[in-house]
Amino acid sequence: MALILVVEDDDDIRGNIVRLLKLEGFETLAAADGEAGLAQARAHAPDLIISDVNMPGMDGFALLAALRADSALATTPFVLLTALDDRTSMRRGMTTGADDYLSKPFTRTELLDAVDAQIRKKARVQDHINSDLAALESRLRASFADSIGGKRAGAFALALPPAGGDTSQALQATVLVSTIRNFTSLAEKLDAAEVSQLLTEYFERTSQPVLKNGGRHLKFVGDGLMAVFADTLSGSPLPAPRRAISAALAMALATQEFRAWLEQRFPARGLPPFAIGVGLHGGEVRLCRIGADDNQDLTPVGDTVGLAARLEATTRERGWTVLASGSVLAQAGSGIQTGTRDSLALRGGLPALEVVEITGLVTQLDDKIHGMASLTERADEVSAAVKINSGITARAVKDALQSKLAALRGLRFDGEGEAMRLKGYRITQKIGAGGMTEVYLAERESDGLPIVLKVLDSSGKAASEHLVRFIQEYALLCKIDHPHVIRIHDQGFTDDHAYIAMEYFERGDMRALFGPGMTRERALTLVRQIAQALSAVHSHGIVHRDVKPENVMLRNDGSIALADFGIAKSMLQAESLGMTQTRHGDVVGTPYYLSPEQAGGRAVTASSDLYSLGVMLFEMLAGQRPFVAESLELLLAKHLHAETPALPPAHATLQPIVNRLMAKNPQARYASADALLVDLARASSWPA
Repeated sequence: MALILVVEDDDDIRGNIVRLLKLEGFETLAAADGEAGLAQARAHAPDLIISDVNMPGMDGFALLAALRADSALATTPFVLLTALDDRTSMRRGMTTGADDYLSKPFTRTELLDAVDAQIRKKARVQDHINSDLAALESRLRASFADSIGGKRAGAFALALPPAGGDTSQALQATVLVSTIRNFTSLAEKLDAAEVSQLLTEYFERTSQPVLKNGGRHLKFVGDGLMAVFADTLSGSPLPAPRRAISAALAMALATQEFRAWLEQRFPARGLPPFAIGVGLHGGEVRLCRIGADDNQDLTPVGDTVGLAARLEATTRERGWTVLASGSVLAQAGSGIQTGTRDSLALRGGLPALEVVEITGLVTQLDDKIHGMASLTERADEVSAAVKINSGITARAVKDALQSKLAALRGLRFDGEGEAMRLKGYRITQKIGAGGMTEVYLAERESDGLPIVLKVLDSSGKAASEHLVRFIQEYALLCKIDHPHVIRIHDQGFTDDHAYIAMEYFERGDMRALFGPGMTRERALTLVRQIAQALSAVHSHGIVHRDVKPENVMLRNDGSIALADFGIAKSMLQAESLGMTQTRHGDVVGTPYYLSPEQAGGRAVTASSDLYSLGVMLFEMLAGQRPFVAESLELLLAKHLHAETPALPPAHATLQPIVNRLMAKNPQARYASADALLVDLARASSWPA
C-alpha cells in the first residue's frame, strides 16, 4: 500500500489525518514541522506528502522547495493544506510545484479524493515511464542487431526534439478519456499474460474508431485510453467535438463486440460484466514533451484533460456510457441524441460544469462522406450497445451501494452502546442530527432497498410538540404521489421513538449545482420540476414554507425531488385538528428564501412557496442571492421592502417571471404553480 507522509504542526489535525489514512489501508509517517518532514522524506521516500503551509521553522513552501531541489524526491506528489480562502498561498504553492491543495476545514471525502488522485497520477506516470523504457530498450536492441549485421543504425533511431525548441504547444481541442469498469476485479481472475492479451485485443479494437475519426496523441495508461481531437486544415472538415462523439459511440459498439471475444476466450472464468465509460471535454490542451531527453514524447496535459477524466469518472457513478460537457455538445452540430442533462460540481470554487449523456448520433451527408458511413449503417446497433453498456454500469453502481451498506452494518454510532435497532430495518450509518431528530442511512430488510430513517426521540414532555409536527409531516406527505416529491415508505413507533422511512438520495441536495456555470436551460428545467412538485403539494392543501436548495434533492437520473416537510402546514382547517402549531407572528423558514409575509409574521399561503422559488430562480441565473445583509433584521427588511434586483443582461428576458414570483404583495404573484408552469413553457422558446 502507498506510504503517505503527513507534515502538520497541529497535533489534532495531524492525528486525525493519520488515523483516517490508516483506516483506508495506507501506511503513514508523521512530522510536526518542515525540517522533520524533510528528514522523514529523505529516509523513507514516501509515495505522497501532505503538508500544512504555516508551520514553525521550515514552513510548507520551504519544504516543497527543498523536495523539488532533491533529485531523489523531486517528483514526489505534494498536497498543500491551506487556510480557507487563502488564495495567495494556493497560487504560491502551485507555482512552487505543489500538485494539489486542500482548504481547511476539509472533509474526509475531499481528503481521500485528493489522495486517490495523486496516487493514481503517480502510478500512471510510472507506468508511462516503464512503457517508454521498455519501448526504448526494444528499439535499442533492434538497432544494435541491425548494426552488428552490417546495417547503419542511424544513431539507434532515436527521435530527439529540436535542440533548444519549445517543450510544449497549446491548441483548442476535444479530449476523450475512457477506462474499463471494474478492471481490478477483472484482472484478479486472470494471470499476467492473460491480462496483457485482453488489453491488447481491447485497445486494438477500440483505438480503430478513435484513429478513424481523427483522434491523435493516443495514450494508453493501465486500462485507460486518452485521445485528442483538434480541427485541422488537412484532416476531416467535421468539427472535432462531433468526431470525438462519433469515436466514443463507436467505442461502445466495439466494446459490445469485444464481449463476445471475451466470452469465447475465457469461458467459465466467472469474469465480471465488461463495460467502459467515456468522458468528453473541450478547451485548451497543452502538448508537453515528457520523458528522458533521448526519448521524449508529446503528452496532452491541462485542465481540459483533467475534466474529461472527471466526466469519465462520473459515468461510473451515474450508470452512463458517454458523458460530454455542454461545450462539446454545443459545438458538435445537429443530430446528437442525448439522455440526462445535469450539472457537475467542481472543486476549488470553480463554477459547475454543464454535462449531458450522449446516447446516439443521427448522421448527415457530410458525416457519411467523411468517415462515418459505418456509424450510419449500424446506428441501431450503436444505440443498443450504448444501452447495454449503461445497463451493466448501472447494475454495478447498485451492487456497489449494496456492498457499501453491507459493509456498514453493525457499526456503533457513539461510544456508549449499540446502534439503534428498528424492526424491519438494518441501520448502517448516522448521517445527521438536529434538535430531537436524528437521521440514519438504513437498509430495508425485506428487499435491501437503501432508505433514510428520520427518527424522533418521543420520550419526555419536551418531545410532545416535536411529536405533533413529526406526525403531521407524515400525514401531509403520505397523501402525495408525485415524481418530484420525496417518496415516503413508512411511519412507525417504538416505546421511545417515532420514525419515518423515506427515499434515499445518494447525490445529496441541489446546492452543489449552484454557481456561475449553471445555464439558463438547466435553471429553467430545475425550476419547472420544483413548480410541478409545488403544484402537487398545493393541490392537497399543503404549504411547504421552507423551499430552498437544501430541501430539493437530486436523484441519480438527474431529476429532483422536493423534501423536508418538517415545517409544512395544511391550509385546510378541517384537517388541522390542532396539529399545525405555528402561530401567525412566528418566523419559520430559512431567512434567505423567506417570503415577505413570513418575514412579517403574517398568514402564509401557497404563494409564499412561489416567492421562495423566485429567490432560487434568481440565484440560479445571477450566481448570487437577491438579498444579503449583515444581520437577520436587515435581511428580513429587504424581503419586506427592497425591490427585486436586476438579472444579468444575458437573462433579462426572464426578469418579468422573477419579478412576478418575488412580488411583495402575494396577490401580485402567480395565482398558482400551474400558472407559473405556463410562463416557463413559453420562456423555453424565448431568445436569451
